[in-house]
Amino acid sequence: MSPRPSRLLLCLILALGSGVSCDKLKQKEAPPAAQTGAVPEIVDEPAAATPPPSPAPLDPTVPALTVNKSAQVSILGYHEFVKGKAGNQMQLNIDRFRGQMQALKDARVPVISMKDFLAWRRGEKDIPDPAVVITMDDGWKSVYTLALPVLKEFDYPFTVFLYKKFVNGGSKSMSTAEIKELMAAGGEIGSHSVSHPYKAKIDSMYRKSPEGGETFLRTEMKDSRQFFEDLFAVKVPTYAYPGGYHSEREQEIGKEAGYEAMFTVNPAKVTWDTPFAAIPRYIVIGTDLRDANFKRAISSRGTAEGDLVKQLLGGDGEPLVTTSPLPDAQIATRRPRIEVDVSKLEGIDPATIEMKIAGIGKVPAQYDPVAKKISWLVNETLRAGECQVFVNFKRKAETKPDLVSWHFSIDLLAHYLPDEPEKLEKATVVEEDVLNQADESAPAPPPAPGAQ
Repeated sequence: MSPRPSRLLLCLILALGSGVSCDKLKQKEAPPAAQTGAVPEIVDEPAAATPPPSPAPLDPTVPALTVNKSAQVSILGYHEFVKGKAGNQMQLNIDRFRGQMQALKDARVPVISMKDFLAWRRGEKDIPDPAVVITMDDGWKSVYTLALPVLKEFDYPFTVFLYKKFVNGGSKSMSTAEIKELMAAGGEIGSHSVSHPYKAKIDSMYRKSPEGGETFLRTEMKDSRQFFEDLFAVKVPTYAYPGGYHSEREQEIGKEAGYEAMFTVNPAKVTWDTPFAAIPRYIVIGTDLRDANFKRAISSRGTAEGDLVKQLLGGDGEPLVTTSPLPDAQIATRRPRIEVDVSKLEGIDPATIEMKIAGIGKVPAQYDPVAKKISWLVNETLRAGECQVFVNFKRKAETKPDLVSWHFSIDLLAHYLPDEPEKLEKATVVEEDVLNQADESAPAPPPAPGAQ
């Protein structure tokens, strides 16, 4: 009879085969047959907790969100639009408006929505640098009848700041249905108060009673937002101060009302650090034929990567190009020769030259490689009082194309004046002291007949 294996050896053999500890076997060892005929159940030890799944690896083809905190945004402000001559500063000829929209397109300046602008400021979305936001105040019907077709043509988003008492207010204001059409075409709405009170009105209410002034201002800012949110079933996160006036009291009540951004009329670019309660805008003045505020809005900020319009026309230094007509000049002819002298520049690729006229579009400009001049003789009568020209070309040594943009005006009255004669006789000019000397040296005239 072979020797019986020791208990220790048996435990080791069973443990290696089943993974059950010797102590466990000891607990579950079958009792003697005399005590019970049942076979004891061996219970497994509880399994270790399943570790959480590892996060899925990031898709290397999807770039991580980065927010350009050095970007600059120019916010344009408009009011009413007209077909003819502007009757006041807040009216703008619709052809000039279209020319400005064309200028943004030609200069490759991205126009972004208010929604994207706010998302950028919250750090939720990146935006192009530079960029432009288009806004319009009050709710004039001409925004619907004149400006909307232009904005649709260029596919530009925009925001209209409305004040409650002007909506459905008559023939000059937009109706609820027209505003809804604007919104369906990509427009957003913001609040512009209940009654459009200017600083004098607000100050007067505060002088009568600080409590009454506070109630008045809170009603103007809060009720207007609630009204438009209820009327159009959208969130209204923005407010434009009537007349641009604002102080700490307006800012605080605006924050109470829940506005995310409030806009002034101070002409400056918006940066990452611009306070939300005082965001500047460039208000376009309809009677300023030079479009000074619009030009400032899209002007260069002085860095190589941020230029909107390259400073070829000189600025404070010597110009690299010259134009005819000169910038801001007034001319009498309605069919001028428009010309850019680029003789100081080298390496211009003639195939890249392109000239556009606001309101006309691309024109067949010619390039003289000997004289190094880009020119076009206008072949149709210019009927507007101003002309905006854009000339693009590429130089071989430059990574980016150059843009020459300038403006000149036309004396419309001169078109109807008679032509000057071909030859004018030169007048003889006699100085006054010479005439006096002649009078003193001349002999006295003879006395009149019958004189004593």
